[in-house]
Amino acid sequence: MCGFAGVINLNGIKNEKLRGPLTRAGERLKPRGPDACNIWMDNKCAIVNTRLAIQDLTSEANLPMIRGDLVIAYNGEIYNFKLLKNELLRLGHKFHTNSDTEVILEGWRAWGIDVLDKLSGMFAFVIWNTSTKQAFFARDRFGKKPLLLIEHDGKVTFGSDLAALECLLDYTPEISPVALDLYFSLRWIPEPLSIAEGIKKLPAGSVGVLNQNGLHLKPWYNLSEKNSPQKQNLASVTNSLVKTFDNAVGIRMNADVPIGVFLSGGIDSALVAASMRRASDKVESFTVGFEGVSSYYEERPEAKNVARILGTKHNELVISSKDVSASLINVFNSLDEPFADSSAIPTFLLSQAVKNNVSVVLTGDGADEIFGGYRKYQGELLSTYYRQIPSILRHYILEPLAKSLPDNKSNSFTNRIRILRRFMEHAGKDSIGRHVGWLQAMDSSEIERLIISNKSFGTTNLRSLVSDSRSASQDSDPINAMLYGDLVLGLVSDMLVKVDRMTMGVSLEARSPFLDHRIVEMATAMPSSYKLRRGAGKWILRHAFSDRVPTSVFSLKKKGFEVPIAEWLAGPLGDLTRRAIDPVKLKKQGLFDPLIPSIWYKNLEENRRDTSEKLWMLVAFQGWCEKFRPTMSI
Repeated sequence: MCGFAGVINLNGIKNEKLRGPLTRAGERLKPRGPDACNIWMDNKCAIVNTRLAIQDLTSEANLPMIRGDLVIAYNGEIYNFKLLKNELLRLGHKFHTNSDTEVILEGWRAWGIDVLDKLSGMFAFVIWNTSTKQAFFARDRFGKKPLLLIEHDGKVTFGSDLAALECLLDYTPEISPVALDLYFSLRWIPEPLSIAEGIKKLPAGSVGVLNQNGLHLKPWYNLSEKNSPQKQNLASVTNSLVKTFDNAVGIRMNADVPIGVFLSGGIDSALVAASMRRASDKVESFTVGFEGVSSYYEERPEAKNVARILGTKHNELVISSKDVSASLINVFNSLDEPFADSSAIPTFLLSQAVKNNVSVVLTGDGADEIFGGYRKYQGELLSTYYRQIPSILRHYILEPLAKSLPDNKSNSFTNRIRILRRFMEHAGKDSIGRHVGWLQAMDSSEIERLIISNKSFGTTNLRSLVSDSRSASQDSDPINAMLYGDLVLGLVSDMLVKVDRMTMGVSLEARSPFLDHRIVEMATAMPSSYKLRRGAGKWILRHAFSDRVPTSVFSLKKKGFEVPIAEWLAGPLGDLTRRAIDPVKLKKQGLFDPLIPSIWYKNLEENRRDTSEKLWMLVAFQGWCEKFRPTMSI
């Protein structure tokens, strides 16, 4: 893994003025690449590239890499680079390193943009051709590695990190009102938007070409176009899935540094660990738990049992409220824009601890999105029956009753009530309305009351965003359309952002076998009944891998990687929360209604409503402001 930033101006650049900003950008990118940092410049292009050495640990593989008239700035990992290297050797190409970077560079020379279809891995890179004066920007199929850019004043400025990119600007961008709106709706900012006005994320599976005609972006990968006719033969699907999954795990175990696995008590990480054990006698696993909180959040006993049965060398991390308080400054520093998925905190702390043992971890990320693991997919199945109840009974009796019930996770009973309440709130809507309802943290009317400075209302339509994402699947199956929408929205802009930023914040590389493009394409080609059945999400995984892990793993109720954020905000993080919602300071900041957050906090403190998600969004936003927009900070 690595990080890069740079500037390309076809009219010419002033090198002496860029060295300082490039040096500062390199410092910002150091956690992404602590092993080396180099600056390269000519009269039109300037690049800084840091390196975390995983393949070929020698200095010859440092970045940026120059071969002839091609220069590459790179961040990522190509798992099939040895196969491609052999293919290129047969074509007469010569190599000076054993790195995947050089394979991309020589592959681009041999095949041009078609090399992207050959790559199996995660990547973002920029190639500058010193002869043709053209630049090419590329990002992997599912956006595992970030790449942001802005075209302004006749030049393109780019980076793996928003803060690093901003080091190369001569101004501080305004906050995007549309991005701010969507952040408080979703807890994260969907691509291609960023919090900085004018700076965009290169969409997943896209390529950009910069020449004298300007910068032009286009998709190079479209998952819906890869869908083959749905496979109905269960035996064939099962055999193909098992074989491909084991291969996906196997190629991700290729590294010149120690490797481990994040292990929870759930299906996904257990299957990754089981496949790793089939390939190696020595596998080290890591899990996390929380000190002194409800058993709802505890996964250590289940993970320990899986590790014992599989025979991994198992490690546990116990997080206390003091650990959380101490880590927040580093968590916010690792995030380059506001991000309020609270599971980022334990992900950071676990990654920090794991880095002492290994440099690479495999994870189970992606399985829930592509195989239907989240509770909301069960809710989608059950909504058919709920809508058969007369609407007058639903609207005037059942739903008001549900809203009056407790709303917290303090015990199994109140948590079931919480789930039922959320289900009934949205189950009676149409398919898009249900999808939006189960995705969002705040609806548009709440956001409009909260954000007093935002003039974007009416232009930001989450319903249209969800509808367009579902329609892009070109799948008439509503469950498959919902899964596709969550993959291109939530997976790319929430889950993968969390994992990338938190692991890279401590120089740890994370690899996700379930997001091997062959597995994702296979999953989208399956009928939804293979993935989702009443009471059983990820059904095909349970069926195909029933001999790999204990039956108890498949029977555990779905939890998700949740944290006791409500308990923390009202308890050990109370001072931080009160500071973030201080009415006097909010009024001076001029972005938010100064009174509404205090009402949220009172409801949480008095256990009337779980408003922790809303409060954490504001706390996380203020944490970002303090680090990256200090003039706006309260």
